[in-house]
Amino acid sequence: MAENIFKILLNRPAGSIGIMDEDEQQFVQTAVDAYLRGETVSFLEFIHSRQWEYFYQRTKNKSGRIQVWSPLPADWPVGADMQIKVWHSHNYKFASEFNRLKKSFPVQHHRQSKSFDHEFVMLYGSWQHERETVMQTLERLHILDRSIYSRPPQIAEYKKHINCDYLFPITSEAEPRTIEQTHSTISHEQRFCHESNIFNLFDASKTAHCWVVMDCYCLNNDMTGTVTEKVLYPILYGVPFIYIGNHEQRLTLSRWGIRPSDLARADVRSVAEQMLWLQSIFRDPELAQQWQDRQGETIISNLRALENLPAVLKKGL
Repeated sequence: MAENIFKILLNRPAGSIGIMDEDEQQFVQTAVDAYLRGETVSFLEFIHSRQWEYFYQRTKNKSGRIQVWSPLPADWPVGADMQIKVWHSHNYKFASEFNRLKKSFPVQHHRQSKSFDHEFVMLYGSWQHERETVMQTLERLHILDRSIYSRPPQIAEYKKHINCDYLFPITSEAEPRTIEQTHSTISHEQRFCHESNIFNLFDASKTAHCWVVMDCYCLNNDMTGTVTEKVLYPILYGVPFIYIGNHEQRLTLSRWGIRPSDLARADVRSVAEQMLWLQSIFRDPELAQQWQDRQGETIISNLRALENLPAVLKKGL
């Protein structure tokens, strides 16, 4: 008999995530109802701690099956009768595909910093409050003036539930920007067309000192640690990268054996300080070349981790 699976995406783009107002409670309740009916509940992508608490309290002491995209944080409650499977189908697909294409992207040995036109390459993706906060901070401090980066337009509807006291509050002034440095807005299909993007972005990797991976819900420590395929790009290209992600995402990278080229930071200010520090290195020709020369061991280690990643993901790590 085929397993009956109830799939649910809690981090809906236009929804309030973790606010747990009536609409969000009703949405999470559909997963509760499916679990109590005996269906396997498959939580796609991310779960917020408040969403999980709501689900746990209403399924406590009831046996059932759950699928998640990353291990639940160690301090989240889990029922003794809950059968939880970590299902990395999304990243398994990309890790396998990136490994298949490795020969198309020879490791950039002996990178010469004097040939670089840009300091960072930084992809944004879909609008998220955490990413927008990081991006506006970097833009207002002019950290990205000599970089290649993308960003979506401002969407007022997505901001209505947000009430966070950041140093740089969200505004509606920022314009969209593509990696080609135009003010166009790319479609959802273009953003996830990895078959062509993987080749298009390779040229950008050869023109910059460092790649910046800004993951989904970066720095939001109330979310699970799902790591997206964004981190696989610089690893495949064999270039240095830094990582902006939440606490659980950083633990996920560690379990996978992946190391950024500089220690990952934990808040918006420290990310800006990290990039300002690296920027000062990149603008000194001698220091810039020394920094590149020291990245070889990490780059090779990450390529090995990429090669082993499909097997690691099969284990549910």
